Amino acid sequence: MNIFYGVGGTKLTCVGRKVLPVSLMLLLAGCGFGFDTFTTRSANVELPIGPPVEDVVTPFDQALACINGKVNPGIIFAVGQVVDATGKESYADGGNGKFVTQGAGEMVQSSLFRAGVTLVNRRDPNIAITETQWGIRDLQQQIPVNFYISGSINSLDFIPGGGFTTTIAGVGPRFRQNRILIGLDLSLTDAFTGRIVANVPLQKQIFSREVGASVGRFFGDTLVSFDVGGMEREALHFTMRQMLSLATLQLLGQLMNEEAFAPCIAQISPVFGAFDAASVPKRNIVQNALASSAELSRARSGVAADDGEQAVQQVSARSETAQTVQDQLNEIQIQTSVYAARAIGAAEKSLAATSREIRAESAAEAMQLVAVSAQLLRRAAQLGLSGPAGDATAIVVEQALMLATQANDAVAAEGAATLRDTAPVTVPAPETGPPAAAETQPQGLPSSLTGSAAGTEIP
Repeated sequence: MNIFYGVGGTKLTCVGRKVLPVSLMLLLAGCGFGFDTFTTRSANVELPIGPPVEDVVTPFDQALACINGKVNPGIIFAVGQVVDATGKESYADGGNGKFVTQGAGEMVQSSLFRAGVTLVNRRDPNIAITETQWGIRDLQQQIPVNFYISGSINSLDFIPGGGFTTTIAGVGPRFRQNRILIGLDLSLTDAFTGRIVANVPLQKQIFSREVGASVGRFFGDTLVSFDVGGMEREALHFTMRQMLSLATLQLLGQLMNEEAFAPCIAQISPVFGAFDAASVPKRNIVQNALASSAELSRARSGVAADDGEQAVQQVSARSETAQTVQDQLNEIQIQTSVYAARAIGAAEKSLAATSREIRAESAAEAMQLVAVSAQLLRRAAQLGLSGPAGDATAIVVEQALMLATQANDAVAAEGAATLRDTAPVTVPAPETGPPAAAETQPQGLPSSLTGSAAGTEIP
């Protein structure tokens, strides 16, 4: 007679012509037969109640909460695609598809929210798009993003393990262990320029082990075998959440001042993770992008006329911290193009508007923005901006100036001087502005704009 019983890693086997009455009683008692076992098909089975529902808490939540209030609330964050790029799937032996969670982006979004930064939802734009198509929402009301996080979970390796089994006189223990190596990369991108300003690669080994023991004895001519054991393994997706929380924390830390970030890092136990300060890029690059995003956000809502020179001074002062003149030139060239593009957008909005007040406000904004772009172009010329790059930048500024002037003239023709709270802003064209560059020297900026040669420090 062979009887097998297994619950929770325990197996009791009796082999022989006779079964001891005590062993049989133990087997029947261990079967765990309850009233629900024989419930009829027309009745509901009583559902068991397990542990209570609770908040998801990771070892890095306290450090994320420490960041709250230390990042400029005017900086807008969003989460892009954080995809499963491991390529690992399983449909055999009870597998149900991909090994790794497909909700990593939402986990990063929760980490950012816990950190208290200003966050907008870009995970699902369908609602805003649908309402715009229905005519009940204007997409221009959406807050523009300064930085967004994207990346992938890109490695999932099953590392062969090892173990042992020892049996002496039918009694002995067993042990086995193995590992899963998982890795991810997250990047923080400046949404205005597309430049990656921070990056974090992380990996972790997920540990799994099994322990047990077995006993086998003959009672007369009956063999009684007892086997007990257990297995434990870190939860794969909870571990993934921890890695994403730490990666988000490190990305935010690369935007922050070291003195402000140090107390937050001190709250992380080395048992759960570590922050490698040597992996942090040069903070001046990140701080420059942060300042650029803040300035360009203000430009989207309109730049006051007396703020134009201040914006130029801020960009110029920031560019002076760059290591080379080429870095300074690239920084100012980017700002010139962005301000010119915003001026073009404002001018086109003015020309297409049906409201007289909107036409006037947009035209004034276009003139203010083009004034900033013209001043930045002159600054770039002093650093030696020329050639195809100089032509391209000058053409953008020229187009912005042309459209802004056209919009301003259209408003003036309608009597813009009488509009409430709006007065046309007249900004004189640069002494040797972009139009002259396009007309007289198509292969580069005119000598009056190029100023000092490349390699000269900003005066």
